[in-house]
Amino acid sequence: MLPLKIFGCFLAGLAVLTACNPRPTPSPSPTQVARVRPPAVAGAFYPADPQELAAMVDSLLAAWSPTPGRPLALVVPHAGYPYSGKTAAAAYAELQGQRYEAVVLIGQNHYLAEFEGVDVYAQGAFRTPLGDVPVDEELARAILAAQPAFSDRPLWQAQEHALEVQLPFLQRVLPGTPIVPILIGRPTPRNLEQLEEALVQALRGHDVLLIASSDLSHYPSYADAIQVDQAVLEAIVSLEPERLRETLARQMARGIPNLLTPCCSEGAVLVVLEVSRRLGANRAALLHYANSGDIPGADRDRVVGYGAVKIWKEEP
Repeated sequence: MLPLKIFGCFLAGLAVLTACNPRPTPSPSPTQVARVRPPAVAGAFYPADPQELAAMVDSLLAAWSPTPGRPLALVVPHAGYPYSGKTAAAAYAELQGQRYEAVVLIGQNHYLAEFEGVDVYAQGAFRTPLGDVPVDEELARAILAAQPAFSDRPLWQAQEHALEVQLPFLQRVLPGTPIVPILIGRPTPRNLEQLEEALVQALRGHDVLLIASSDLSHYPSYADAIQVDQAVLEAIVSLEPERLRETLARQMARGIPNLLTPCCSEGAVLVVLEVSRRLGANRAALLHYANSGDIPGADRDRVVGYGAVKIWKEEP
């Protein structure tokens, strides 16, 4: 696992706004956090105006059509829409015409060094400019019951962007579908194993979509990012968590200049790979790849990678 100094995007590269977020803000107190979580990054990562936001998301989705195979899980980037929106749309277009009981969103903490566990947001709703997305409280409680070590503390998720930026896309392709937002503090082996076991136990027999929210390489050059990201995406598509772990370690060991991490939310991706496999997934495909250097006029000396992957079960 990567050490704390590189798993959080907030610790370096703040000049590169294409990565994960604006500058961190102090942690809120519990009394400041309502059970309807207000948007934290509207107007920064995506438009705050509802009509502008809906038009942007619909335009991004219109560029893609679903491919064969009903998604069991997706890996989706979480940068600002001008940078990763096209890639995210490639994933969310796969959901057009589909229905699920709920969507389990899994991300990794970018801001709070004191948050080390796993948090399940178990009540209320997440708000975006497009309205409120309800939490599937019954499913959230089942996950918490499967692993009592997990927390339900709204303050841990109050400023995190990684899950929030997924919601406007979900509101357009799966309107009304409830969510279970899960945030990993540190991607320790124990945290990941506990989350995998809790999800497998709670999700069996349910028609639920899993989403891992993760960008790829952070801050190498454009050419280096393509090489690193290709290796990481090949490992993800293999559906082999151990291969992904080995690939991440190998890429970091190469000494690539400015490479902070080859996968900023590796824990979320590893959990989704393992749980998907145990729930029957046997196929995966890369839907789209880009990096921030693909934006006209963008800096190509320090970039962030974005990939969209679909995971599904192909019947024999």
